Amino acid sequence: MYIHNHGTFVGRPVADMKYYKEDVSRYTRLHFRRANRFVLLSLAGACRCAHEQSIKKNTGVYLTTENGNLGDTETVLHQIYQMRQFPMPYNFINTMSNTASFYVAQSLELLGRNMTFSSKLLSFERGLELLHCDMVAGSVNEALIGGVDEASFSKTQFEAKFDRRYEDYNMVEGSCWLLIKKDAERAMGEIGVIAAFADLGKLLGWIGRQAFERPVFVAHGILVDPEDKKAVGHALPDATLFDPIGDIGYFDSAPASAVTHFLQRDGGACLIHVNKDTRGQFMVMRVEKY
Repeated sequence: MYIHNHGTFVGRPVADMKYYKEDVSRYTRLHFRRANRFVLLSLAGACRCAHEQSIKKNTGVYLTTENGNLGDTETVLHQIYQMRQFPMPYNFINTMSNTASFYVAQSLELLGRNMTFSSKLLSFERGLELLHCDMVAGSVNEALIGGVDEASFSKTQFEAKFDRRYEDYNMVEGSCWLLIKKDAERAMGEIGVIAAFADLGKLLGWIGRQAFERPVFVAHGILVDPEDKKAVGHALPDATLFDPIGDIGYFDSAPASAVTHFLQRDGGACLIHVNKDTRGQFMVMRVEKY
C-alpha cells in the first residue's frame, strides 16, 4: 500500500465550534451547519489530506476511532436518562457510527466503500489491515484512511483504562489521515508491514529478521511498558526514538498521529511503530518514507 499524501489536524480542544467550522471551510464549499465536533474533526484532517490531490470518485473512506462521537453520545444519554425526554434529532443522528465518514465522502464527492472502524486501542492498525485485505481482493484501489478521536477529559476514566498518570500527558484531539493507493507511481512512501504478535518474544523475533535500508525511528503506543521499550531498543540498537505522544500530546488515535507526523520529517527513513493493547497483544506498523 503506497502513501500518496497525508493530512493532520491535532490540537488542544477549543470550546467554540466556529473555530472548527472556519477551518473546514478553507477546504470545502459545503456548509456543515449541524455537524458536531467529531464530524468537524474528521473533515479537518481528511480534507487536508485530499486537498489538491487527484482522487477518483470510487476512493474508499476508512475512518478509525477508539471512542467515536463522545460529545453527542453524552448529550443524548443526558437527554434520555436525566431530562427524561426524546433526544434532539440532530444529536441522535450524529451518534450514528458512520455519520462522520459519510460527511467526509459527501464533502469530497466520493462514492466508494465507506466505513467506520474501532478495535480496542488498535483501531488504526486493524483498519490498515482491513484496507490491505480489500486492496488484495480488488474491492478498493485507493482510499482515505484516518484516525479520529476527541480529547479525553476524564482523569478517572483515563487512569483506570491505561494505568498511567493523567497529569503526565498533554491531552489533545485530532484527525490524522493517509491517502493510500495500489499504484506506486509518485508515492511518497508505503505501509510496509502490519503485523500482530501474541507476546514480546515473538515481536523481538520478527524485529531480528528485518533488514533496513534507511535510518530507523521507533515509536511506542501508550500501553507499551518501559521494559518492553528497553527490549525493543536492544533489538534496534541503531534506531532513533520518535515520541509523538510526548512531543504533540495524547489522544486515542495516537498511532495515526505517529505515522502522519513521521511523514512530515525531512528525508527518507523507516518508522517502526510498536503498539500494545490491554490483553498484552503487540501490533507493529513498518512505514517507509522515500
